[in-house]
Parts: sequence; C-alpha cells; structure tokens
Amino acid sequence: MTTKTLSTICCAAAITAPTLPVAADLTVQFVHPERFADAGNYGVRSHRNLESIKRHLLTVGDRCLAAGHTVDIRITDINLAGQHEWWHPGAYDTRIMRDITWPWADLEYRWKDERGKVLAEQRERLSDMNYLSRSAFVRSDSDPLIYDKTMLSAWFEQRFYPQHG
Repeated sequence: MTTKTLSTICCAAAITAPTLPVAADLTVQFVHPERFADAGNYGVRSHRNLESIKRHLLTVGDRCLAAGHTVDIRITDINLAGQHEWWHPGAYDTRIMRDITWPWADLEYRWKDERGKVLAEQRERLSDMNYLSRSAFVRSDSDPLIYDKTMLSAWFEQRFYPQHG
C-alpha cells in the first residue's frame, strides 16, 4: 500500500467517522471574595471553602449541562450556612447552625447553547431559609459545606438540567 493510498484511507475514515458531541463547559469565578459576607474563616480556610464550592459546581455542571452548552457563573457574594460563635469555648472551627443563619449567594450567569446563542443571562440571589429541614442524609454528611452545596445544586439543576428546560 502506498503512502498516498494510506493517507486517502485515513482522510476518508476521519470524514465518515461519527463526531462526538462537544462537552459542556462551565466556568465559576468569585468576584472580590475578600468582600464576601462570609466565606468561612478568613485566609486559608476561606480560600479552601471557595475552591470546594467551585469543584462542587463543576461536578454538578458535568452531570447537568447539555453537550455543547456553556455557562459562566460569577459569584459576587456568599454567606455560608451557620456562623462562628467565638464565645463558645473550643468551637473556633465550628459553625453553629440556627434557623436565622441560612445560606445565601448572589451570582450572575450567562448560559449559551452549542451555537453560542445566549439562552439566559441573569443576576440572582439564592437562599435556603429551610436548610435545617433537609433530610437526614444532608445532616449526616461530613462535608462542612453540605447545606451551601445543596442550595447551589438545587439551583443549578433547576436552571440548567435539560429535562427541566
């Protein structure tokens, strides 16, 4: 077989091969996190919390976004569930959950389809005032940000999951 014949066969195979759908693309950006109402203890812990939230949203995006769609999320403020109560001895790294310390987040997003057409572009405030009423599964999870992530997952799935659109 000549080189020319081999390259012709390879080109024909590439042209006739089925194309795989383009994966969905999600970007998450925190805008001025140093000004956030509460991202946890300041400094290293705050950065870890935000990175954990970002990884969580990327995982949800992989599961929920339609192939070829893109979503750019800009989180402009966040207040994690619960709060530190410095007056409790030995509870420096513990968030105390109360009815009045529900999680919330302010964000902006732009959602585009596979052709680049903008499907939605909005600013929203998410909140979960009933976060303490969630199932035992949520309460038994060892992730310290489970209530915040549950709120973000519910919002994401409601907005972007193809079966809901």
